[in-house]
Amino acid sequence: MRNIASRLLLATTFAAGLLLTAPTPGTADETTDTARALLVAFVDGVIAGPAAVAPLLAPEYQIMRSNGVGYDRAGYINRGAGTVRARPNYALDDLVVTTGGDIMVVRYILQIDETIDGKTITRRAPRLTAFRRIDDAWKISAHANFARTE
Repeated sequence: MRNIASRLLLATTFAAGLLLTAPTPGTADETTDTARALLVAFVDGVIAGPAAVAPLLAPEYQIMRSNGVGYDRAGYINRGAGTVRARPNYALDDLVVTTGGDIMVVRYILQIDETIDGKTITRRAPRLTAFRRIDDAWKISAHANFARTE
């Protein structure tokens, strides 16, 4: 539990700095680094629970899971986020980041052991996450999970 808390604090502190001060990403490496830090904060927030993930979500946030279950922001915070159980050891692979103005879209593979609504998700979980800059902070606007359930 201490490892989760330490990792969450580090990722949240780092991402908060990015969220509050990040200019529009410049080079491809800077853009990918920004996207990776934001995704780490998101995954760690989901692992920690609804109170940790709520500040990362834009007002228009929506999620669609591979099983067809979807939530808006309030539904995810109040019902959806609490149904995820994951181990804190994970990896983000194959990041593809595109930007346009105040929008950043990231396609990636999340390597993780997790359970959603009591069903195991494959370790290799394709994802798509969209961010929108609000008052110099990147917030998650939409998230799609394409992992197969077992």
